[in-house]
Amino acid sequence: MSKSNEFQNPDPEKGHVGVVNAQTYQHDRTFEMENGALDKFQLIYETYGKLNEDGTNAILICHALTGDHHVAGVYSKDDRHPGWWDHVVGPGKPVDTEEFFVVCSNCLGACKGSTGPASENPQTPGKPYGMNFPDLTIKDMVRAQKHLLDSLGIQSLHAIVGGSMGGMQALQWIVEFPEFVKRALVIAATPCHNAQTIAFNEVGRRSIRSDKEWKDGNYLEGEGPRDGLAVARMMAHITYLSDQGMEEKFGRDLGASQNNKFEFSVESYLDYQGAKFVDRFDANTYLKLTKALDRFDLVGEDGLENSFKDVSARVLVVSFTSDWLYTPAQNKLIVEALHRLGKEASYLEIDHPHGHDSFLIQSNSFLRAVRVFLNGLDEKEKSEQNVDRFRKVEDRYEVKKEADFKVIDHWVKPAESVLDLGCGRGMLLEYLRDSKQVRGLGVDYDTAKATSCIAREVAVYQADIRKAMENLGDDSFDWVIFSRMIEELPEPGSVILEALRVGKRVALSFVNYGYWRNRIHFLRKGIRIKNDVYPDNWEKSDLRNHFSISEFENFCKNRQGDLRPFEIGRKVYHQGDWVKTCSVLPNLRAGLAIYELTKK
Repeated sequence: MSKSNEFQNPDPEKGHVGVVNAQTYQHDRTFEMENGALDKFQLIYETYGKLNEDGTNAILICHALTGDHHVAGVYSKDDRHPGWWDHVVGPGKPVDTEEFFVVCSNCLGACKGSTGPASENPQTPGKPYGMNFPDLTIKDMVRAQKHLLDSLGIQSLHAIVGGSMGGMQALQWIVEFPEFVKRALVIAATPCHNAQTIAFNEVGRRSIRSDKEWKDGNYLEGEGPRDGLAVARMMAHITYLSDQGMEEKFGRDLGASQNNKFEFSVESYLDYQGAKFVDRFDANTYLKLTKALDRFDLVGEDGLENSFKDVSARVLVVSFTSDWLYTPAQNKLIVEALHRLGKEASYLEIDHPHGHDSFLIQSNSFLRAVRVFLNGLDEKEKSEQNVDRFRKVEDRYEVKKEADFKVIDHWVKPAESVLDLGCGRGMLLEYLRDSKQVRGLGVDYDTAKATSCIAREVAVYQADIRKAMENLGDDSFDWVIFSRMIEELPEPGSVILEALRVGKRVALSFVNYGYWRNRIHFLRKGIRIKNDVYPDNWEKSDLRNHFSISEFENFCKNRQGDLRPFEIGRKVYHQGDWVKTCSVLPNLRAGLAIYELTKK
């Protein structure tokens, strides 16, 4: 098989791969599956870009349930239907074909040319497998893909990328071939179906099997249970959308159809989706693939940690707020299990109104996440962040960050582990990793900042700080760091105590609200001070629990009878310029306080 791209007339100036040709991989020996065997099989696939000499710049893209191998480009100059991810894959795009050799195959068991239920059964010449095709699993798909990649001379994958069913394949890849995959981008997926999803799938399957034209799967080519398959597609399509998206698009608008067949426009839309689907998909294939999804289970009796114990890839899981098929909570399970094992994994939750299908729709936040995960802190990302290194300061607020970063850098020893709560763009963790080989995990609720962490190859969990710590075991990290974050949290005292459970030590910095300038300003004018640290008027400000050094130390003293006793270790006070230190009357003279808390 050719190792180079088959496309013709590429148009890199417009970011398109141009005209592409599908290719065929033939596997002419027995292929053992989990529930049977095939005498032989074939996979239809496309490639874009060029494989490097080491065979290490490949990216495998795995498609969703009803997707296929045609990811990017067109089949002719007159073709007006580019691949399903054409806005993501191409020269200069997030999956950059000038940098990577991109492969996508129609998965085993599908119906776009790869061997599946609609293919001819060698044991019954002239007739398809139908329901005699072995019961399929995600593992079967992945093992078939591995044979394809071996034939192309690919020595390792720079990344495996997949959404929905493709995300499940990506998970199976890092479990099945942990040393082969360097990165895994798992999008809108789940480690196993819940009861509701299995129920939706069964309703779709029942509609197919109940159609009198199904004939136990023994229908002729061009025939079959069209009505049943259309209803199955309509049911599934509803789960791919969101309530908000459907309401905005249709609401209660009346439909416009011949013979008044549909009263509401949403009815007409679903009918169109069902009718279009039966012309391009096979009913038996739908039955086999949805069962494969329902069987997929990395949790099992032994838990996700057991499945993920050998994973070595850097993992990014992306979910969407409006996805109710594979919810953010289901996606988080993947990352949380990896974190409990000390693996490098990140999680992003992107606010998007289009439900499960959000990854198929152009979104700047999503496209940025894909690009930086695959390319790192490239020139475009540096320009967008406007900061390219640790300790580059531009205003008084950044000077303050510089002050506590220096202290924390001095306290943290080489090769220790750090949980940075409110990590921002990940500059501190990046610096500690590069200078001291620290293993770090950042937590930040802001999507843009969390994506900046990913660009710096800093593992990040986009979530509420308290929820993030609930997942972690006792003494999971040598250090838990709050860099000017604790005053922004509700009930900060309980958060500090939880941090002392998760970490062996806590490094905590905060602006001293008892600083003399603040006192004088309020005494003279009767209003709180406004500056770089307190920039907003009261009516526009977010939650802030401003407190003084004395209040903090009183809290520490009053907690000594708790189940989790601790004591104050090292402490550093900076004056109002956040540069010079002070030790006398810190509650009056210090603008910034940095504390080490240690367990007794």
